[in-house]
Amino acid sequence: MFLKGLFVSLKEESYQFILYQSRNGMKFLTCSNIIPLFKGVVDAIQPYAKSNQVSLTFKPAITELIVEYDPEIVIHDVTQLLCNIIAFTPQTYNVEMNLNEVIKDDKTYLEIGIKNDGANLARITEITAHINYKVEVTSLKQDGTLYQLYISYSTLELPELNNDLSKIDHHGIPAYYAQISKKLRSHFANPENLERAAAYRNQADGVFIQKINALIMSNLEREGFDLDCLCKGMALSRTQLYRKLKALTHKPPAQYIQYVRLQKAKEYLQNNEFNVGEVVLKVGFASHSHFTRAFHDQFGFNPSFLKKDNHENGT
Repeated sequence: MFLKGLFVSLKEESYQFILYQSRNGMKFLTCSNIIPLFKGVVDAIQPYAKSNQVSLTFKPAITELIVEYDPEIVIHDVTQLLCNIIAFTPQTYNVEMNLNEVIKDDKTYLEIGIKNDGANLARITEITAHINYKVEVTSLKQDGTLYQLYISYSTLELPELNNDLSKIDHHGIPAYYAQISKKLRSHFANPENLERAAAYRNQADGVFIQKINALIMSNLEREGFDLDCLCKGMALSRTQLYRKLKALTHKPPAQYIQYVRLQKAKEYLQNNEFNVGEVVLKVGFASHSHFTRAFHDQFGFNPSFLKKDNHENGT
């Protein structure tokens, strides 16, 4: 249909989404209390912060702000910025998010402040490279950084919407709304980001991860490429490889090999290079069912979702 409206309520929070489908694709408009959205994002990112041994806290100065906004852009920008800051913050240090209303140039904004300690990250431009909203970066005393993201809005009354969830087609909702926790675990931790994060902390660690990734990628189609093959290629014992790789990626070697395979599979599917059956072989899985199960565990949705999404967008 040219235009279709769908009303959704998520996790019994005060989010109320209006989904429109037009010739230009999907667009989500939201009229809701935006504060619980940020709390949900922070809660979902907690496992990622813990895996990086970084303390993550949420301290909003306001508890309610009913506004109209595009959650797809907000979620993308906040999660990407927050996860990038966590990735570059040294272990045992802290990242804090706070929210406030501010007036700049006679316009009202929601100010999202994210600060870290332990390292001045102001010169790492890739942290803010793909953020849609305006971000101001300030170096703090004693090796810290403050990122301030500003969202312009107009306050609105929350409309009465039909919350009869029995009539909603949940398959039409992108997977990261239904299972944001699972997607966030992998969305910002691809092998290239791990290389950069390791290199930032220690050049030798960056080179080590780069070699690991190169070995796995050069043997991607080999179903039998396993822990022993990786040990031989790196000239390390099982124990040495386990300790080194686990410390840098928080994953044991066998799990990391599968992780890289699935990241490449996701890239193939997003670029519409191959169908799902071809991708299974391209990334070295023995069976379609095993691939689908592993893909869902890592990303929170099935590989067919990406193919369906590409088809709907005409790619």
